[in-house]
This record gives sequence, structure tokens and C-alpha cells, in this order.
Amino acid sequence: MSSFEKLQSDLDALNAQRAQIVGEGWFLQHCWLVQVKPGGTAHTDSKYWQVRSRQPLFNGKTLKHLKAEEVEDYRAAIARGRQLKQVDRQIEKLQQRLRQQTSITDTSRDTSSRSFPSPPQETPLQGPMFAGGSQRSSEESVEQPPESGKSTDLTEQERLVKEVLANSQALRASLRRSVALCKWLGARNIDLRKGHPRAQ
Repeated sequence: MSSFEKLQSDLDALNAQRAQIVGEGWFLQHCWLVQVKPGGTAHTDSKYWQVRSRQPLFNGKTLKHLKAEEVEDYRAAIARGRQLKQVDRQIEKLQQRLRQQTSITDTSRDTSSRSFPSPPQETPLQGPMFAGGSQRSSEESVEQPPESGKSTDLTEQERLVKEVLANSQALRASLRRSVALCKWLGARNIDLRKGHPRAQ
């Protein structure tokens, strides 16, 4: 398997893994869970859970108090968000390597074109006279060298690289829309399992 085919195979596998994670349910990124003690005049020492974020995801706030039955849902959503972040980083690295491969292919093709310039046009020499007065040109007597398929192979490889990048970008755009929808659902406090708004 060539290096190009290996990169393409790895990229396809990562895109499939990302789609699988998104399909498992909603997710949160840049969030974490904390347990805090009640403050003020509370008459209990029981700790309660909060989900916190670096962004105002929860009705314009960066934290949200959780009920006991909500903790596992948020814990799983945060885990999926971290997995997606790792996969996205790997996808970005592979796409950079594919772009470098395309650049190398272009450079190799240009170098090949410069190394083998087209021979200058020459005036055909007068061929010898044969019996019966027929005359043949030198073009008929000189054997032409076979054309090299190297340039064609490089062009096909470049086309495949660009096609893989285009498909990957289209898939990422679709997955970004899924991310936006999941964030919107989280901000609206939608209980995806029960299908109705959570109580505030």
C-alpha cells in the first residue's frame, strides 16, 4: 500500500469514528463536572453537582446545577465531547499531510516536465530513392520512443488527493451542523431521552 493510500485509509477510518461518536448522542465540549458544598444558611452538608463551561452554554451562564439523575447524562456527553476533540485533531493532522502530499506531487510533476523538454522540431531529411521511383521520409524510418505514463500517474494521484480532501471537508461541515444542534439542545435543557423540556 502506498503512502497516499495509507493516508486516505486512515482519514476514512477517523471520519467514520467521528460519525459514530456523534451518532451515540448529544455531547459537550470545554465542560467539566464538579461537586460543591452548599453555602450560606443551608442546613445540610450534602454535596451537589454542577456542570461548568468556559463558554456561556447554559442559558447564558457558564455553570448549571444538576439533579442527581442528570449527572450521568452530562458525564457521558462530556466524555463524547473529549473523544470528538481528539479525533478532530487527528483528522486535521492527516489533512495537512495530504496537502503536503499534493504539493510534493505537483513539484515532482513540474520537475519531470523540466527534465524532459520536448525535442526541437527539425526539418525532415530527404529519404533515399527506392526502386520504382518511390521515396520515403526520415519520419517513416525513425522509430519513435514510447511515451512515459509518469505524468498521467501523477495527475491521477493529485486528483484522488483533492477528491479525498473535498469529501472530508463536506463531512466535517455536516458534523459541525450536528455539533451546533447538540449545543443548542443543551442550552435549551432538552431531555433527549424523555423528549420534553427539563424542569428548571
